[in-house]
Amino acid sequence: MTNHDNVFDALAASNRRQLLVKLLSSPQYVSKPSGISREMAEADENLLQRHLSSSRTIAEVDEYAVSMHHTHLPKLAEYGFIEWYQDDDLVVQGSCFDEISPHLRLLAEQQDGRRTKTPVITQRR
Repeated sequence: MTNHDNVFDALAASNRRQLLVKLLSSPQYVSKPSGISREMAEADENLLQRHLSSSRTIAEVDEYAVSMHHTHLPKLAEYGFIEWYQDDDLVVQGSCFDEISPHLRLLAEQQDGRRTKTPVITQRR
């Protein structure tokens, strides 16, 4: 049975939506935080959570990689929408992916439609 709260929560963040739509067609590789990003993430869990929940950025920190690894990927894996193989940096469809895939197909179709449609020009008389 589909848990609609999990589906809508998973779709609420742009980074998660983009990853899930890509998973419709193929497994995805995600980059690990490195350098300062990795050091910050490993230094202190409380500091990391405060950083992720604030709108401030830290110079030279890969915000995308940090948030994917510490927020988005764990959430999607918890819901069962993805399987995340951390050692290989690989994300594949999870056991509950079928619950979210109809929504993802609609998003993908809408994105494709926006890219391929030419504007319709109407004249007023």
